[in-house]
Amino acid sequence: MYIGEVCFCLFLLWMGYFLWQWKKGKSHQFLFYEGVEKILRFCREKMGMRITGTRLEQYKKLYPGQSEETIFYTYYGKLGCTLAVTVAAGLFLAAVSGLVETKSQLLEGYFIEREGTLGNSKNVSLDVTAEEEEKEVTIDVPQKSYTKKELQAAFQKAEEYVEQTYLGENASDEEVDKPLVLVSEIPDSAITVSWQTSGDGLINEDGTLENQKLEESRQTKITAILSYGEEEKEVVKMVTILPVQRTKEELFWKEWQRQMKKTQKESATKEYFELPREVEGKQITYQEVTTQLSYSILGMLLLALIAILLLGKEKMRKKEAKREEELQAAYPDFVEQFVLLIGAGLNIKGAWERIVYDYKREKEKRGFQYVYEEMEVALQEIHNGMGEAQAYELFGKRTGLLPYMKFCTLLVQNLKKGSDDLLQLLDYEVTDAFQERKENAKALGEKAGTKLLLPMMLMLVIVFVLILYAAFQGM
Repeated sequence: MYIGEVCFCLFLLWMGYFLWQWKKGKSHQFLFYEGVEKILRFCREKMGMRITGTRLEQYKKLYPGQSEETIFYTYYGKLGCTLAVTVAAGLFLAAVSGLVETKSQLLEGYFIEREGTLGNSKNVSLDVTAEEEEKEVTIDVPQKSYTKKELQAAFQKAEEYVEQTYLGENASDEEVDKPLVLVSEIPDSAITVSWQTSGDGLINEDGTLENQKLEESRQTKITAILSYGEEEKEVVKMVTILPVQRTKEELFWKEWQRQMKKTQKESATKEYFELPREVEGKQITYQEVTTQLSYSILGMLLLALIAILLLGKEKMRKKEAKREEELQAAYPDFVEQFVLLIGAGLNIKGAWERIVYDYKREKEKRGFQYVYEEMEVALQEIHNGMGEAQAYELFGKRTGLLPYMKFCTLLVQNLKKGSDDLLQLLDYEVTDAFQERKENAKALGEKAGTKLLLPMMLMLVIVFVLILYAAFQGM
């Protein structure tokens, strides 16, 4: 219950913070954004958190023309909101699971309620504490006893079953150093089994051995009494018990178990099963073992947060790969469009401006495209005073692809040397670009064909199975 209350308080504090920040700002429709932005602003202004190095270059490819600060709040704002929602959901589920009360099996500290005569036996897990001694145990609480009824029996089957199982893990009846299996019933039979020992105290009623005080091997007798109504049959076995030295702690728990079995037998027809209160002068207390689902949910919450962070990195990697594929596919059309404008009489800057203008005008219809966003960044740099040659070079570097770098090199050489063969060189570049597009399309087709190979093989196997089935049915 304690963990549930803690999680509930944490959930209220968590949601209270974000509601408070959202009410203060309300500049964003998403509830968690204001609180996340406040945290990011603190990290940036007080702790100097920045995006730098290769990570910044990576993010600038995905957010063309955006400053480091804008990218910082955009990317980490989305990631922070996802983490905040995950934490809130995890704390809420942990709180609900921890606050749900389950019916206790342990009553007044020493009583466990039995089920009725038509019910079943049940297992109850308890933490047993006797001063400095403590142990977790599982107690079998049987149902209330029936009056004897007429039963069907097969004594031969019961005797064979007892012969096969009574030794348990022991190799033979002449070397017994592990507990015996003293079954109380026979599977698929109405026969009941009770056991009698020779009275020397070497074997308990549950088959466990009291051989810690033995100094040498000792033979003893056990008797299985097979009962069917008023009829009984005895199966007598002689076993040799080997000595074993046990620790003081093991002796204590053996005594506790003996007393527990004794009280269980004495209260077989009573409504409640009373547990031992004192063993060997030590006062014993009990506490029911309960499983807190809250801990499992908090563990799952931690795993979810780690998964979100890892998936965020994987998502960025996929975005970068998709950006590269998009730039590669857009290159032939980009160069062809540029050649047409140059051939129509525009200079390099004019053609560049016209392409950017057409893209901005039809952006809603065409959608976001990296190559034209990068062109817009380069054009903005030229308008801000940067030289054309430098802007084109930076454009090629930002794309990170060899074809664009080669194209920008042709433009820069033309600006510096003023050659007249730019249009011819660009025509060659268009031809090469479309040829490369054909090769890429062929490679993608082969890749797709490889992916379809497994489904085709599965279909072939299904066809063979259908043919064989029809052939066998016709025989």
